[in-house]
Amino acid sequence: MIVQYQASELAAYDQPWPTSEEEIKGITQWFASGDNYLAVCLKEPSQFIGFVALNPEAGEDSQVYNIGYIFDANFHGKGYATEACREVLCHAFEQIHTDKVVTGTAAVNRASCRLLERLGFQKIGESIGSLRTTADGKPIEFLGYTYALTREEWGR
Repeated sequence: MIVQYQASELAAYDQPWPTSEEEIKGITQWFASGDNYLAVCLKEPSQFIGFVALNPEAGEDSQVYNIGYIFDANFHGKGYATEACREVLCHAFEQIHTDKVVTGTAAVNRASCRLLERLGFQKIGESIGSLRTTADGKPIEFLGYTYALTREEWGR
């Protein structure tokens, strides 16, 4: 799934992920060693289709978490990301008692923008960002949106 994602046009707007078999094994072990990553699997047939991450924001005085997700392209548009993210948000607000969950996405990633809006996130900012460079070292710039969802908004 990560190799598939790295080959997609949207990967240019995200942090690079490892793609070698050894690197993927290592990151999989790292994911499994903590509580910040939720594997999303189908029951029948048993199949891994994506993950949702919930990580504390560094340097925040209040409890603020960042949510992120990647799903196998073969399962886009079927409601799995909505269901999984909704459960992670429920955990964040009702179990961890976080004050706010934030995230960001590239403006061109309309599916991600729609998902966040469907979950109740509000767009709170826009900025030009760059997380990768071209083969000749030039930054790949893009318009990014910042989204936030507070505990009060979630409770409505």
